[in-house]
Amino acid sequence: MPTQNMYLFSYRGRGVVNQSVEGLLRAPNIEWAKHKLRKKGIRIYSVKRYWHIPLTKKHKILNADISLFTRQLTTLLRVGIPIRKSFYILEGSHKKNIMKIMIAEISDDILIGNSLAKSLRKHPQQFDDIFCNMIEAGESSGNLTTVLERLASYQEQKKKTAQQLKKAITYPCIILVTAILVMAIMLTQVIPKFAKTYAEFDASLPLFTLSVIELSQFLQQFWIHILAGCCLGTASLVAVKKKSAIFSNFVDRLKLKLPIVGKLTVNIILARFTQTLATTLSSGLPILDALKCTASTMDNPLYARAIYSIRQDIAHGISLYRAMGNQSLFPTPLQQMVNLGEESGSLSQILHKAADMYDEDVNATLSTIIPLIEPILIMVIGLLVGGLLIAMYLPIFQLGHII
Repeated sequence: MPTQNMYLFSYRGRGVVNQSVEGLLRAPNIEWAKHKLRKKGIRIYSVKRYWHIPLTKKHKILNADISLFTRQLTTLLRVGIPIRKSFYILEGSHKKNIMKIMIAEISDDILIGNSLAKSLRKHPQQFDDIFCNMIEAGESSGNLTTVLERLASYQEQKKKTAQQLKKAITYPCIILVTAILVMAIMLTQVIPKFAKTYAEFDASLPLFTLSVIELSQFLQQFWIHILAGCCLGTASLVAVKKKSAIFSNFVDRLKLKLPIVGKLTVNIILARFTQTLATTLSSGLPILDALKCTASTMDNPLYARAIYSIRQDIAHGISLYRAMGNQSLFPTPLQQMVNLGEESGSLSQILHKAADMYDEDVNATLSTIIPLIEPILIMVIGLLVGGLLIAMYLPIFQLGHII
């Protein structure tokens, strides 16, 4: 197929057994879309460009869709259904048109003789290097079903961790945004009315009340400058982080040293490192390829660079245990577990156990943090809003001195 931009086309026609067919397909232009339909034996009634909003979930392939696809394909192959028939079943059973199109394209590539790994590589946004490399290793070794099962478990574990983090982050963010909005409304709308009322009295106000009124007046006059300054400051920090390696390293290291959050971040990174390395090694990938894939999954550049350094050391004949010892980011217990795995010849099994250990630490930390977040945030918001209310009503309590 020509390497051009791909567009969606809707079509209607009649199939090889004279049944009405309609659906969507991807092609670089309408002529190529008609060519693909004719190759399938479809007598075309109409083909036209399909316009849609690509950002909606209906027209976007999500990680959850790929995870479900992997698990379903594993199940079909496990019960002995041939791969072409499995893809035909998956195409017919999926509700998302965009997934149907992708599955059909992979199926067509397999039909003309391409391997599953080569067919998947044509969809890099949905299937990354880890996925494709593991599939390739599974096809070469004849253990494709086992590899797919490991991939499905790996994706489900990643999804579970991501959902836990989302749950831990979403609620505090909502509360924080709500608190900022409430404070902004009070300082710009409510407090000025109190200040106008108190200005009619010829008396001195309490220092606390005066401070809040001055803060309110400052925000009313300079809120646009403050907002612009925050945006400019954030953009500047992002730009400096991209251009300055020293500053970028400082920020990345700072993230790992923050109270509570830093330890949680490290455990999440180590869980992903051990899980990914264990999954790729147990699927038959050579350790250098497995480390390369693992490095590509790291969100923290410090760990990505450390894994590439480990890979270089191993390429020069150093064991994984000693190569990890040269990096300060990997804790001693993990290094000892790797050493035990290398000596016993069960490295992938030991790494799986290490991944379970770090996952348990992450779950325990989140289980402790999440229940504490709600009361702490409510207490902080209560203190802030209550403080503003006290500042405004304090002169009323001292009304005898004001009038």
